[in-house]
Amino acid sequence: EDILENLKKFIDEGKIRYIGLSNETPWGLSKFLQISKDNNLPRILSVQNPYNLLNRTYEVGLAEMSVREQSGLLAYSPLACGYLSGKYRNNQIPKNSRIDRDGNFWTRYNKPNADKAIEAYYKISKKHNFDLAQMSLKFLEIQPFVTSVIIGATTMDQLKTNIESVNIKLTNEIIKEINEVQKVYPNPCP
Repeated sequence: EDILENLKKFIDEGKIRYIGLSNETPWGLSKFLQISKDNNLPRILSVQNPYNLLNRTYEVGLAEMSVREQSGLLAYSPLACGYLSGKYRNNQIPKNSRIDRDGNFWTRYNKPNADKAIEAYYKISKKHNFDLAQMSLKFLEIQPFVTSVIIGATTMDQLKTNIESVNIKLTNEIIKEINEVQKVYPNPCP
């Protein structure tokens, strides 16, 4: 309640327009929404949590909350720190990449089944003549609970690749293949 009251002051002063949460749970979002309603305080309009093909835990609980409560996901780490670009496949670590510079910090995606899942997604992307990064981003973009996908890029080429993901189309067949990987390797990097 204190947080929402203080955020209301910033809204009333015109310093911010809307509010959201980050790294939240279904229970946390529901509490914020209930307190907002009960006390006529600003409403949470977004949740910024990690969401990618290696971490689809948002789909358990929070996705339904996002749709029903109109508090959409701003998906961060959509390429799993670059793992879903394919650049780290076959134990490759490109010079000056995030993992090369700060590998000990980015351990979330260095898990037992991550390589197997990445390889399965890579094969799907190649089978359908897609760039792995673009396929990964597009899958997130089309989810009904996703408001926006937060992309990041170190180079202009990476940025162009990421932006071009809006122009690809995932058929029902491709979506089914992606979901089959999730069934075999469920959330290898939560």
